[in-house]
Amino acid sequence: MARSNNVSFAVLLFLGIMLIASPILAIENEDESAEVEYIDNENLASSPESSMEILPGFLKNCANTISKPTGDKVFDYIFGDEKSLDYDTCSEVTRSGKECHDALVKYVAEGSLFKANYNFYLKRGDDLYNICLAVFVD
Repeated sequence: MARSNNVSFAVLLFLGIMLIASPILAIENEDESAEVEYIDNENLASSPESSMEILPGFLKNCANTISKPTGDKVFDYIFGDEKSLDYDTCSEVTRSGKECHDALVKYVAEGSLFKANYNFYLKRGDDLYNICLAVFVD
């Protein structure tokens, strides 16, 4: 049952991102060849800081370590206006590990809706993780 919820969360997260990004991408990239060119192996190799370089399987595995309610709280804290954290949320976040947390934050922050404030969201993600370690886990 928990595994099913994790898979559902990953699918819903992916669909949500696609629903948000598709109309914007359709407007910005009328030529589909430009989009294919952007994600080819040459461009991935030339941008090591990009989470696009991270294998989709890795991101999926990371998303599967966090429940949907926790994922929603983390998303709202980093990308929305949520101001509080709780023990359960922090436990799941820290259990998933810093590498997974950072990869998921980067993946979402690189989306067209958040890219303009990319560094702010990365810092917000780091802040969340560090607060969880210091306050709830130690």
